[in-house]
Amino acid sequence: MKELCPYLRRTEATLKASLLKMLLRFIRSLIRIPGFLLMSLVYVLILIFLRLIWGKDLNRMHGVLLHFIRNVYRLMGIRVEVQGELPDEPSIYMGNHRSYVDAVLVPAKHPVVFVARSESKSWPIIGWGATLLGTIWVNRKDPSSRKNTREEVKSRLRDGLGIVIFPEGTTHTGPDLLEYRPGMFYISAEGGFPITPIALEYKDPDIAWVGQSKFIPHAWKHFSKRHIDIKVSIGKTLKGSDGGELLKEAHDWTAKEVLKLRKEWDSQASQ
Repeated sequence: MKELCPYLRRTEATLKASLLKMLLRFIRSLIRIPGFLLMSLVYVLILIFLRLIWGKDLNRMHGVLLHFIRNVYRLMGIRVEVQGELPDEPSIYMGNHRSYVDAVLVPAKHPVVFVARSESKSWPIIGWGATLLGTIWVNRKDPSSRKNTREEVKSRLRDGLGIVIFPEGTTHTGPDLLEYRPGMFYISAEGGFPITPIALEYKDPDIAWVGQSKFIPHAWKHFSKRHIDIKVSIGKTLKGSDGGELLKEAHDWTAKEVLKLRKEWDSQASQ
């Protein structure tokens, strides 16, 4: 009986610790998910107000976006480690796609806008804010979409804005990459636009939002953790007149880089 008592005490302590951990995770999600939605709505209202004052001055709007992203990091426990140097001139940032979190991970010296599927435009709050920030909405079912996108990209770059796009076209668990959609690479080649490849990898690969997973249950699970850690690596800016070659260079570099980042995370976990 005396030998059993220490075991029971250890079991009780372990159970209490597990229950406390579960409670803390529940509280984090309970605060963060509604908090994010409320904060996003507040920023959308601010953008609407500023739009009335500044018009479509996206360079000035970018300051609001950066302020929003910093507060998202604080609220949601996001920690980003950046490797490499950003280009000094506006560029098209091409990154691999893991999760809905990706959109707030691309650091930039210049104001940026995003290229996204037109289906996302109707999303409450997020879609509204993205439209106000000058997102280029692409309708893949529209044959004229490529021409319209090229003109929009050219206009944004001319105005000193960078472009953020995830050429896989959908999220993927990784660490390998899906094939890149070629359209933007040929648009870049035709317009002489610079491309900066970006690789990102999460410490927890399960954060990938794939398959039939619903947003709220997925977000509730992952934002219950104390921190979400991500490594972001920035590659050398590419230029060229051959869209196929640009695609290959960007895809090859990113594919190798995400594997390197994955090894770094795995190595840290084993220490």
